[in-house]
Amino acid sequence: MAEAETTGSTQAGPKITLIWLNESRAQRIVWLLEELGLEYEVKAYKRREDKQAPAELKEFHPLGKAPVLIIDGRTLAESGFIVEYLVDRFGPRLKPPTDDADNYLQYKHLLHYAEGSLQPYLLLALVVSMIKGAPVPFFIKPITSRIADQLSKPFITPNLVSNFDYLESLLKGKLFFVGNELSGADILLSFPVESAAGRVGSWFNKEKYPNLFAWMDRIKERPAYTQAHDKVAKIEANL
Repeated sequence: MAEAETTGSTQAGPKITLIWLNESRAQRIVWLLEELGLEYEVKAYKRREDKQAPAELKEFHPLGKAPVLIIDGRTLAESGFIVEYLVDRFGPRLKPPTDDADNYLQYKHLLHYAEGSLQPYLLLALVVSMIKGAPVPFFIKPITSRIADQLSKPFITPNLVSNFDYLESLLKGKLFFVGNELSGADILLSFPVESAAGRVGSWFNKEKYPNLFAWMDRIKERPAYTQAHDKVAKIEANL
């Protein structure tokens, strides 16, 4: 069952509805909407016991995933596309100008990189953790643990290390991923980087990745991030 809440500014603007799901990538879209100062409604849904999205989400998009943004009657899916659309239309300050070619191309690259290169390995890490934690008989447990380790050690972990090493290098001498100003790329990358802390292992730590952890502290200090966090907490409490 969905919980609906209208939030944001009171200025006249487009009619925006965010289809939101707990424990999903929709959280960062709330942050972006707050950064842009837009008025929006949240239709919130809760995952089923099996952690899958409820069937009701297919009323908004055939894939039944979240986030989905409905704006002035148009339905937008895919986090990267939603971020790009909102920034292009309402928040040019959240992207470099096109005549700043190096930063602009880096920004566009990161919008695709976050979902295309980084997120798949995090999903695999989540699947492996679910295999390891699966409620199976004790005599089966060594088998499932071995399968998980064979996926993780030679394949998932090395690729995650490469990706986070890359992101760490991008922040060298910079406050944000595209220069010293927040951009849509930072908002899009917030979910995979923050979720990594509880998903990929103890090797992802402040000592190994000081730039990434300083960046996480930095974005959490932004008023819009705090407002989004508080709104999401309220939504989750009412589900």
